[in-house]
Amino acid sequence: MYGLVEYLNELYKNCEIPFEVCIDDKMIFRTNPFLYTGKELIETRFSINNKSFIVKTFINFKDSLKLIKFCIVSKLKNEHDMRENTIISLLKNEHISSDKLHDIMFDLNEVYLITINLDEKINETIEVLKDIYTDTEVSILEYNEYIILLGIFEDIEDHIDSINETIHNNLYKRCYISYYEVENYNNIYSLYKEGIYKIYLAKKYNISNRIFNERSLLFESIVDSLGEEEKVKILSKFNEGFNRLDNDIIDTIEVFLNCDLNLSESAKNLYVHRNTLIYRLDKIKKYTSYDIRNFNEAILFKIAFFIWKERNA
Repeated sequence: MYGLVEYLNELYKNCEIPFEVCIDDKMIFRTNPFLYTGKELIETRFSINNKSFIVKTFINFKDSLKLIKFCIVSKLKNEHDMRENTIISLLKNEHISSDKLHDIMFDLNEVYLITINLDEKINETIEVLKDIYTDTEVSILEYNEYIILLGIFEDIEDHIDSINETIHNNLYKRCYISYYEVENYNNIYSLYKEGIYKIYLAKKYNISNRIFNERSLLFESIVDSLGEEEKVKILSKFNEGFNRLDNDIIDTIEVFLNCDLNLSESAKNLYVHRNTLIYRLDKIKKYTSYDIRNFNEAILFKIAFFIWKERNA
């Protein structure tokens, strides 16, 4: 609701009708003078985006209440539409002037771009998210079959966890989420492209984690940038051994690598005894000649393993 007070002040200058406006029982605007003493008041109440509005004026101006309400509703709807159109323009890599951004967009403090990918139920998800963020400065829209959230998010990790849990609990769907802090609105396009690239990598290499930021999937990005000739050369040393791996061993590799080669943590996440994990790691070494308990061997193994997963997705 940026600029609403300025708009109401301009409205008063044009019509010279005394009035006050309250949002959620908090007075945000009052014309000067606006004296209650000895004068009967009349009011109208309405809601916009889950916010309760009260507009008051003197009884002799009662016919003007509908006009004031109409002006407020139109102002907020236009602001909402202009902001969404601006976000879409930014996502298309269209440059927007600083003055226009200042008038329409949020102040750049803890503003994040969140991109959500779902296979289906996009419209239902948007409605669920709008119910959550009705009282906050967050825009939610669909763009190129992705759900985009742009707004002010304090404690961003808590918001991301909440969004992920809400989608899963309400729609019984798993989703991919990328999030980036916005420091320059005209950089949104590059943040969006990087975010969907992270989602693409997660799907391509069957990554178990589904939430990403600028620090995520750097290793996968390096692997993905390798040329086909390099990939074939690396995979040739592992292909025969990888083809002998069963599902339990593959799960073990993924968990062990994700747990930074930590035996205890990996065994816990796999729900197996430590000795069972050691037996599986020995089996991996037997099939591939690489001991992934060794950091240097694990690095090359991980590159080859990702390439193999891509080929067998």
